[in-house]
Amino acid sequence: MLTWQEAYEKGQTISGDTTASTLILLKSDINLGAHKFNSALNRYFTRRAKTADIVADQQYYQLPPDCIRVIKVRAKLSSSINRYPLRQIRAEDAWDALNTTRQKGDWATYYFVRGSDEIGIFPTPSTNITDGLNIAYEVRDKDLSQTDYTDGTITLTQGSTAVTGSSTAFTQSMIGRVLKVTDGSDGYYYRIAGYTSPTSITLEEPYIGLSGSGKTYRIGESFLFPAEYHDAPVDFALSRFYEMRNNEERAAYHLGRYKTTLDEARSIYASSTSSAVVTEGVEGFNYWLIPPDPVTGV
Repeated sequence: MLTWQEAYEKGQTISGDTTASTLILLKSDINLGAHKFNSALNRYFTRRAKTADIVADQQYYQLPPDCIRVIKVRAKLSSSINRYPLRQIRAEDAWDALNTTRQKGDWATYYFVRGSDEIGIFPTPSTNITDGLNIAYEVRDKDLSQTDYTDGTITLTQGSTAVTGSSTAFTQSMIGRVLKVTDGSDGYYYRIAGYTSPTSITLEEPYIGLSGSGKTYRIGESFLFPAEYHDAPVDFALSRFYEMRNNEERAAYHLGRYKTTLDEARSIYASSTSSAVVTEGVEGFNYWLIPPDPVTGV
């Protein structure tokens, strides 16, 4: 795994150019390469889901502000504890035609994305259903920008998620970043899940390294796809670096590495059942999970 700082420093080392102007371009292109990589994988590793109450007589619901594309929508039936996938209506004319008869009921069957921030369900609900709607979506990418934090030392206990700092100034903004002990006693990165004070944070998973105090460490931002692909954005940035210097051979070399890594990631995760984008008409889609159409009965 590479932190953001380790990524751009690696780019500087390989390019042999540590000037401030080049660093600005490297950072910009590393972020661009990461966004392109994530997008090519349909943002598989950054997907999220939002649950909302279904409200009687309310057909449209607000999408999360960080939503860039809806992947799947599930809804509860009035008497069910399970949520069932809804069929997507893609064409606005088809959606309008469906809604010419103002049907109401608690068997939500279709959904339609209206504009960039709303989703409609059909038929219009007739009763309230707590946590009845679940929207899975791709998250809008954010640029990485923060240098690594290494001040002070930390105390960790094997099997615990607690991190206690000495001479540290932890902040709320560190949630979501990764922490690594750098004294050689543990080689893993841990995602930060919570902030309590400038000297206290918590990890998503329990620490598995050797317990101890006075440990040196590194907290940094990182790419959200798997660590084995973290070189890809650096190669993308280096291909642009050498392209601007008319070094076609080196530019092609790094672009080739970027594409090879992306192809490898696609081949692995495209075959995963959990990575399938479920939309109407996709081969192999389990339509038996969808409640019957109230009009056609199928």
